[in-house]
Amino acid sequence: MYLKISNEAQVKLTPYIESKAVIILDLDDGVGNYSKMGVCSLDTSFRLLVLDQVQDKSDFGLTVDSDMGAICIKDYSKRYLDEEMILEVDPRLQVFKLKSPSGVLDGNVPIVDLRPEKGIS
Repeated sequence: MYLKISNEAQVKLTPYIESKAVIILDLDDGVGNYSKMGVCSLDTSFRLLVLDQVQDKSDFGLTVDSDMGAICIKDYSKRYLDEEMILEVDPRLQVFKLKSPSGVLDGNVPIVDLRPEKGIS
């Protein structure tokens, strides 16, 4: 599995990578240390979590290769992802969009910065 990250998305993520943060593609299903609640709809909802190096990542046992290095995911969230995924910025709304050749999986993937010194964004 590979996550292609568009140039525009890389620009938005670069400050996090430069600060040595860990980027996680989280299926927001209410499971794990960083989920407050699951999404109560038929939609599949993802978030980009930003953690520091020492925060617990035990819920995210699988990594996906990407243009910006390894991205952690929950093991079972792989079933929602195709072998070729794309993270890009919606040009009109300026939000992240997760898609594959099959179509858009999530049209609004927020960045949630959970690093202790940064707080939730």
